[in-house]
Amino acid sequence: MGKKILNNVFTAIDIGTTKICVLIATNTPNGDIELIGIGQHPSYGLKKGVVVNIAKTVDSISQALKKAEDMAGCKVEYATVGISGGHIQSLNSTGIVAIKNKDISQEDVDRVIEAAKAVPISKDQEILHVLPQYFKVDDQELILDSIGMSGVRLEAQVHIITGAISSAQNIIKSCEMAGIKVSDIVLEQLASADAVLTESEKELGVGILDIGGGTSDFAIYKDGRIMHSKVIPVAGNHFTNDLAIGLGVPIEKAEELKKKYGFVWEDNYLDLDKDSVEVDLGYQGKKKKVETYSLYDILQPRAEEVLDFLCEEMVNFKLKSFMPSGLVLTGGGSILTGMKELAEKRFNLPVRIGIPTRYKSIDNKNICTVPDLLKNPIYATGYGLLIYAGGHNNSEFSFSQEGSVFKKVFSRMKSWIYDFI
Repeated sequence: MGKKILNNVFTAIDIGTTKICVLIATNTPNGDIELIGIGQHPSYGLKKGVVVNIAKTVDSISQALKKAEDMAGCKVEYATVGISGGHIQSLNSTGIVAIKNKDISQEDVDRVIEAAKAVPISKDQEILHVLPQYFKVDDQELILDSIGMSGVRLEAQVHIITGAISSAQNIIKSCEMAGIKVSDIVLEQLASADAVLTESEKELGVGILDIGGGTSDFAIYKDGRIMHSKVIPVAGNHFTNDLAIGLGVPIEKAEELKKKYGFVWEDNYLDLDKDSVEVDLGYQGKKKKVETYSLYDILQPRAEEVLDFLCEEMVNFKLKSFMPSGLVLTGGGSILTGMKELAEKRFNLPVRIGIPTRYKSIDNKNICTVPDLLKNPIYATGYGLLIYAGGHNNSEFSFSQEGSVFKKVFSRMKSWIYDFI
């Protein structure tokens, strides 16, 4: 007997470079997210967040989806999917329009945002998100909500995020070939921030660095709105590859060593219970002795490189003043022993490890709890996608309408301009 399709069930898929994670959930009467299915599978078809082998990507998604559906005991049709990768770019832009009828209406806001979008972008890029930061009415600046105010001239400062249209198309195609339709695509920085940042941090000003497998995603929030974003092309897989090459061990063994003995803050060496470890090389019964301190020698420069990219971005755009609440590290790479201490020393800012935390219910009336299974930095993006999916009924989006599925998804993406502000 086939699995039943249930109502009030929503799905999120985190398509990462290292793993594919499928989460299936439903809402409880008080607005909590109840996790009913989770499936994970190694990701074999992506590099730096971009599909490079569609057949392998489809197989990885299919395997993770099957595990989640088996656990949930139901079949799912639609999913909210995350997007990241080195092709993601961003910039701030401003637009100015004359106010039509003295009092600012939604039409005026729409027009000024359209004006702010009139920026040159390369032919292979598509505008994914236009996120308003501030409005200015005549000489009054830093207005968060301008509707209803009186004036002559309306100005908007927005954050524009673009991505390669082909990369998004390949993600959508991979999901459809795996048997699930994409209802929405969400930028992974936004999803992770929704999962691990507090409302207070977003208001005061905070940075978030999601260290994934293929890329590290950086964003800054201030006054509850995203102010800056950047994709850094160095992440967890680079650490693993460095170990494999430097130690002369297979990739899978390097990953095990990184997770169990890896550290990037020298003081942590004292916490290790072994000075050396024997590694099975996986062929002809050969083994190799590895000094645990050598992991620090290899991993620490790579960790410094990630922070170098971040430091350069912060200096070039003068971002530190926007981060009084400090920096939140999340994603699988944040678990690497010593990353928090290294970042604290480098930036002289408060640093914490972000795990999915409590969030407001859809009606904003209740503070809801996170399922215990997801209280881990590796699920930051997946859980953020699940929060978004829970607030947007996937089944409402019909693919039987005229036009391309890609155009419909991009239309949906652009329609939720205000959802993350």
